[in-house]
Amino acid sequence: HFRSSSSSFTAARHAAPPIVLPRSILQAPARMTCMGFFAPGLVTGSICWLALALVATFVQNMLFVKETPKITLAESRQLGLIVVWISMTCMWLFWAFVYMHQLVPLIYPVHTPVLE
Repeated sequence: HFRSSSSSFTAARHAAPPIVLPRSILQAPARMTCMGFFAPGLVTGSICWLALALVATFVQNMLFVKETPKITLAESRQLGLIVVWISMTCMWLFWAFVYMHQLVPLIYPVHTPVLE
């Protein structure tokens, strides 16, 4: 049965105890500023990954392009480029996800005082 008494709604609304959070959790968002995708470490790391991809492309073109009876020189070069760029993109994405996860942690550490 549905009761329309306003006193039952008021009692239900005030029944939950207040949530008490540690001071470190309350102050953590105020200390951190979000720069999104333009965080300096993320930009610098991405530039390093791009440089590594360019070096890998050069090495692949110089050392691993080979003509065989079943594949032409152009096909070998194209296959090598696909392998290099897909693998570098996957590794960069994995690195970026791990880096961004550390920028905004889901769980903040709780420090205990040192006992002497």
